Amino acid sequence: MSQKVLSKDIKIGMFIADLDRPWIDTPFLLQGFMVEDDEQLQQLRQHCQWVIIDPQRSAGPEFETPVKKFTPAPRDVGEEPRVIVNRAQAPRPVDNARPATPRVPLPAATNKRPEPKPTSNATREIAIPVERGRSSSTSSAEIYDSALNAGNRRPDGESSGGKRGLWGQLREGVSGLFARKQEDHYDFDSVEPEPTPPKDVSIRPAFVPETVQLTIYEDAKVVEEEIGAATAAFERTNNLLHSVVEDIRSGNTLELQAVEEVIEDMVESMVRNPDALMWVARMREQDLNVYGHGLAVAISLVAFGRHLGYPKDQLSHLGLMGLLLDIGKIKLPRELLEKTSRLSSEEFEQIKEHVELGLAVLQQTPNMHPDVIEGIAQHHERMNGTGYPNNLMGDKISVFGRMCAIADTYAAVTKARPYAEAMSPHEALQMLSTWSGTQFHSDMVEQFIQSIGVFPVGSLVELSSGEVGVIVTHNKLKRLRPKVLVIAEADKTPCRHPAMRDLLYDVSDNPTYIRKGLPSNAFGLDPSEYYLS
Repeated sequence: MSQKVLSKDIKIGMFIADLDRPWIDTPFLLQGFMVEDDEQLQQLRQHCQWVIIDPQRSAGPEFETPVKKFTPAPRDVGEEPRVIVNRAQAPRPVDNARPATPRVPLPAATNKRPEPKPTSNATREIAIPVERGRSSSTSSAEIYDSALNAGNRRPDGESSGGKRGLWGQLREGVSGLFARKQEDHYDFDSVEPEPTPPKDVSIRPAFVPETVQLTIYEDAKVVEEEIGAATAAFERTNNLLHSVVEDIRSGNTLELQAVEEVIEDMVESMVRNPDALMWVARMREQDLNVYGHGLAVAISLVAFGRHLGYPKDQLSHLGLMGLLLDIGKIKLPRELLEKTSRLSSEEFEQIKEHVELGLAVLQQTPNMHPDVIEGIAQHHERMNGTGYPNNLMGDKISVFGRMCAIADTYAAVTKARPYAEAMSPHEALQMLSTWSGTQFHSDMVEQFIQSIGVFPVGSLVELSSGEVGVIVTHNKLKRLRPKVLVIAEADKTPCRHPAMRDLLYDVSDNPTYIRKGLPSNAFGLDPSEYYLS
């Protein structure tokens, strides 16, 4: 069982499994390590108030007594096996983790499924975990009905009249999907599709300023139709980013008009269908250079803003923030950025200078919008004041600054770095959920997860049939019933003829659902080989 230890009590030989802040905000390049020397002790005490240690992987006399491992409870007959993820694959639970959302009792299954009704993609969805021991054939309609009935009743069975707040119910739905258990392992049971919220739910989250005139976006094209334009926008933006790097290295000023033009193309593509560009970015991530991180952040931020209903001009601002937020790193030594060993405290302080260096470049650029500058200035600030460069807290951080912090962290941990393997998108969202309320704004994290999906486009998943697929596009009605490209059979051998499958319209007696997310290149499968060009 993991243990929480104050930084003053850390000793050499302890295995550090987790920190009180995201790993990316510290000089520790490996996510999980044994304390070997006084320098590591000093750095831990400097950057953390407490840590989570793993006694089973620690060395020393006090850790010699065997620790009883967690044993999964017996499963009901016919229940799908639980998926156990070891400590090295996911963040560890902490003492103050939020309790899991109670499971919703489901009525008896029927074979009849209603035809899905179109909804605005600005509408919020919630995820309802399946009650343990229930048949996977329970219909989406039954889950929808039981979820709404459960959400509107008090324990005594009478209607609550919405006193809990419908927005609170929606928040619980997403946070419940990633809730931690106070156990030694993580349990990712299969999750049935989430219901669509009632129409009277306000679509304006509390953190979106009232001055923002929200826009409801409908997909104008399907992914297959938009993929060509999305690919062109991706390549043009990536090429421009390379030119920007060379110009700034040479001491030239930033050509804002050229950057704005490519961002406009990217925004237009994502307004038509955000999944297309997110698919291209995921499939082409190996083509990005060391500064391509900004492009990944830009795509996530525009998707986030579109989901919230920001108008096009502000989506362009978000795209600019993402593309340019790490521009200051161009001024840092390349060998420092590509270092594969642990950073010293001095090197980490030097890395942190990229924010100020980037702002210096932007201040020399005429007509740069103040929102863009503010978002970039604050993308490493954290809600509890542990960020940099100004240790801002809470509402002192702008809305765009908080949005940038979430998208920047997600893009960083889902891309392979010289010192760490990439997290799967699902694991990265778990990490963000763990730190919501402390490092990141809780409501924003939940909305970000909804904007890109619990299983984001381009990520590998295992289906209840045992087959492996790649998420191609989300269904706006049921986020957990996406369209997938099936690329491996149940025995995990590659399909001779990969086929597209829309899980929303599986009306069989045992409809296929997503059993779990998979890490990149699981079973030796490379989704980029099936790139829809």
